[in-house]
Amino acid sequence: MRFLIAFVALIGYASASAILAPLVYGANAGDVQAAAIDATVAARDTVRAIGEGQARAAEAVVQHNTEAVRQVAETNRNLHENAYWGNVAASQNYVAAAQSQVAAIDGVAAGVRAAYAGAPIVGAYGVSPYGIAAPYTAYGAYGLGLHAW
Repeated sequence: MRFLIAFVALIGYASASAILAPLVYGANAGDVQAAAIDATVAARDTVRAIGEGQARAAEAVVQHNTEAVRQVAETNRNLHENAYWGNVAASQNYVAAAQSQVAAIDGVAAGVRAAYAGAPIVGAYGVSPYGIAAPYTAYGAYGLGLHAW
C-alpha cells in the first residue's frame, strides 16, 4: 500500500510539474519576447480587421443612402413630370372645350341669322296712328307690333 501511495504521489508530482514548471523555474527571455511579439501582432490584426469591417460597413451605408436618395429624386421627378404634363393636357382640354362652346354659339347665331334672313318678317297686327292695322311691318306703330306669341 505504501508503494501505491508513493506511485500516486509520483504521478501527481510529474503532472503538476508539467503545469507548474514554467511558473516555478521561470520563462526563457526569448520565449517571453516571442510571446509578446505574437500578442502584439494578434492585437494589430484584430484592430485592423475591426477597422476594415467598420470601413466596409460605412461604405455599405453610404451606398445604401446614395441609392435611396437617387430613388427619391427619381420618384419626385416622375411625380412632377406627370403633374406638369397632366396640367398641360388639362389646359389643352379646357381650350378645346372653350373652342367647342364658341363654335356651338356661332352655329346657333348663324342659324338664327339664316332664319331671319331667309323668311319674311311678319309682325303681328300693330296699332297704327289711324286705327288701321299694319300686318307686314316689323314694328307696328310706336314699336307695338311685335309680340312673343
